[in-house]
Amino acid sequence: MKQGRKRYTYFKLHRDGPTIDERQLSSAIWKSMLSLYGEIIVSETRFFLNEYDIERGTGYFQCNANLLQEVVSAAVLIGSIEKTYVSLEPLKTSGTIKALLKKVQ
Repeated sequence: MKQGRKRYTYFKLHRDGPTIDERQLSSAIWKSMLSLYGEIIVSETRFFLNEYDIERGTGYFQCNANLLQEVVSAAVLIGSIEKTYVSLEPLKTSGTIKALLKKVQ
C-alpha cells in the first residue's frame, strides 16, 4: 500500500497565560479535527506533531498532503488550551523537513 505525500508545516503558537506542552497541543489539534471532520477524515490526515519548542512557541507538524488545509484549519480554530488563550499561526509549508527548516532560518 502506497503511503502518499506528506507536508510539513512550521508554526508559531501565540499564547496568553501559562506554557502549553507538546502533549497538550497535539491533543487539542486532534480534538479540533475530530469535532470538525469526524474519525474517518482524521484517520486519513496522518497528523503528527514532530517538534515543538515550549519556550519560543514554535514547531512543525506533518500530515497528509491532500488534507493539509483541513489540518491547518482545525489547528487555527483552537481558541484555548486548558484555560490558556492560544492562537496558532502557520508560517511555512514544505514537502521535506530539510527544506522547511531552510525556509524558516
